[in-house]
Amino acid sequence: MADFSMSDILDAYKKELGSPKLSELSEGFYQGVGKLVSRLLFEIKRGDELQRELLQEELNNVVFLVQEIHTARVLKAMEEVSGGETPTSILERERQAFSDVRQELEKLGEELVSPALSGKVEVSAPFQKTRVAVLMLSEQPEKIIGPDLQSYGPFEKGEIVSLPEPSADMMVRRGQARRVGVKA
Repeated sequence: MADFSMSDILDAYKKELGSPKLSELSEGFYQGVGKLVSRLLFEIKRGDELQRELLQEELNNVVFLVQEIHTARVLKAMEEVSGGETPTSILERERQAFSDVRQELEKLGEELVSPALSGKVEVSAPFQKTRVAVLMLSEQPEKIIGPDLQSYGPFEKGEIVSLPEPSADMMVRRGQARRVGVKA
């Protein structure tokens, strides 16, 4: 792009933000932006204080506008990708990236959604709230969290407590408790 300038960026910005669809962007757009930024940085180093201030402001505007253009393009393209389409009116590098994203989303759908809708999902048995009485063989100063997400304890040595079966089994395996039978 010969003599790429701020007006080229403003035109692209207006087109991109003024349309619900992706606008055409020349393949050399980002290279033109790079050349403009390089030129501005060079001129900032050479200019007097007022020139540096004005050029820095222009550079800030360039950065802001280009980021806005890019963000708008990504959001529009992602909307198309999520609808199963490969976006048109995009640069070749954007096309590659969004094609990869579309493939990953399709793969994710195959892994998560398809099995769920086909009934091929593994379903675990619902949590049963069976409680067991245990005699504490040692002091348990810390609270424990049961499978029902309730906290139990702390416990004193010799105390008889009622715990969810998985928690009681764990304490028995660790030698911290012993099951006790309760007669009705």
